[in-house]
Amino acid sequence: MAVHCIVPARIGSSRFPGKPLVKIAGKEMIVRTMERARLAGCFDRLVCATDSEQIAEVVSRAGFETVLTGPACTGSDRVAMAAESLNLDLVVNLQGDEPLVEPEVLRLVAEALEKHPDEWVSVACPLNRDEAQVQTVVKVLVEGDYALDFSRSVAVEDASRWFQHQGIYAYSRASRDEFSSLPQSALERERSLEQMRILGRRPIRMVRSPYPSISVDVPSDVSAVEKALDN
Repeated sequence: MAVHCIVPARIGSSRFPGKPLVKIAGKEMIVRTMERARLAGCFDRLVCATDSEQIAEVVSRAGFETVLTGPACTGSDRVAMAAESLNLDLVVNLQGDEPLVEPEVLRLVAEALEKHPDEWVSVACPLNRDEAQVQTVVKVLVEGDYALDFSRSVAVEDASRWFQHQGIYAYSRASRDEFSSLPQSALERERSLEQMRILGRRPIRMVRSPYPSISVDVPSDVSAVEKALDN
């Protein structure tokens, strides 16, 4: 079955306004993320879904397809809008703040979605113990192949039980329709984690990645990404 990739990007991030267009070593972050997705070589279609004509222009100029959406509560809601307008079924949602995502991980996610289209698929990677209580680093508790819980902060003494959650989701049309039909849950709003809306309703299969995730959530993360690019 064909698997597609949609990269959601919004201009009005509360923690980092204009984040997708921040320059990382001279190139916009959203463009770097799209380029990493293209390197995976497993997607029939690669699209940036955005609410910003400015982002769309930058992405189009870099040679990628874009689709404009209306306002959305979460990245998954925006992906659902874009996928519906493009009539796509199996979709990998790669968050636009993952400019160092490993193409191999995207291929594994796409393969897992093809095999298990009735489940959500996401990614767990090694958690740095020093970031156990860093709110911008999302954690996931995994048992077997599935997520049990997600949190922004865990006790340092419990850090070895948790993984870092990487900003990748994958789902079928049916799973997205289910997600979009549900109201935001209290826990989703409290933790600002969209996956809490579906956790417990539909299995979230976790692909385990050996690679640490370096995403850009706040301005200070940019220098960490640039340092990683230099290595």
